Amino acid sequence: MKKAAYCIMSVLFVILALGFAAKTAMAEDVAPSYKASPEVYKVIAENEHFRVVIATWKPGQRDAMHSHEGPLVGYRLTDCNLKVYTPDGKATAREAKRGEALFNPVIAAHAVENVGTSDCQLVIVEKK
Repeated sequence: MKKAAYCIMSVLFVILALGFAAKTAMAEDVAPSYKASPEVYKVIAENEHFRVVIATWKPGQRDAMHSHEGPLVGYRLTDCNLKVYTPDGKATAREAKRGEALFNPVIAAHAVENVGTSDCQLVIVEKK
C-alpha cells in the first residue's frame, strides 16, 4: 500500500513539475512588456531588485504579446476597460477602476487592449 501511494505521489509531482515548466517556458518565450511594447510600457525606475513601469494604452491600442519576469504589484491611475488575450487567442474582458491595486504572480504570456474611450494608465512594480 505504501509503495502504491509513493508511486501516485511521484506521478503527481512529475505532472505538477511539467505544468510549472510549461507555464514558465510559455512566459519566457516572449519578451518582457517594456521590450515587447515600448510605446506602452515605460521603465521609470529600476534597481537590482525591482523595476517600476508606467503603462499607458490609448483608446483602441493593443500591446504585443509579452510576459512579466516576476511577480508584480500594480496601481490603476485611471478607469480602464480592457481585453486580455492569451496566446491561443482567447480574450477576457476586464473593467478596472482608478485607485485599485492588483497583485499578480508570474503570469503567462498575454496581450492587453484598451477597448475604452479614454487613456488607460497603470503603474507596475515588478520583482526581478
